[in-house]
Amino acid sequence: MSQQQILKWSEFTRTQYAIYMLIGFVIWVSGVVLVRVIGETALSEGSNLLILLYVLSIPIGIVTMYITRLLCRLSMDEMLIPILVMLFTTLTLDGWAVGFTDLYGATNEMVRYAGGWLLWTFGTQIIITMLMVRPKANEA
Repeated sequence: MSQQQILKWSEFTRTQYAIYMLIGFVIWVSGVVLVRVIGETALSEGSNLLILLYVLSIPIGIVTMYITRLLCRLSMDEMLIPILVMLFTTLTLDGWAVGFTDLYGATNEMVRYAGGWLLWTFGTQIIITMLMVRPKANEA
């Protein structure tokens, strides 16, 4: 892909979009499993583990970006759209899960803390992506 293709949604195939959505789904399932495993221990008021989750979101986001880049066989400069598609997928599934299921916990407190952590994770991932994916200036 050329440098100009980085910001063009139409340059990716439907298969590529399906792969990015599948990766987003796998990431979402991993997050659900993590939330279920850590449960009320971390997702409650005053929990030190909750602070740790917030801090670890940043390096985990960076590692996830590099793994995804390798899986998709793209350069880092081409990762903006794939990361956004993955984030859109996970955010959509999270909205559904929080609104209509008890996947993130049986209590409102757990759901609130899980939702806050997930929003933080997505926000930091967008910032990380914007900092790491830096398209080169057009050389014309």
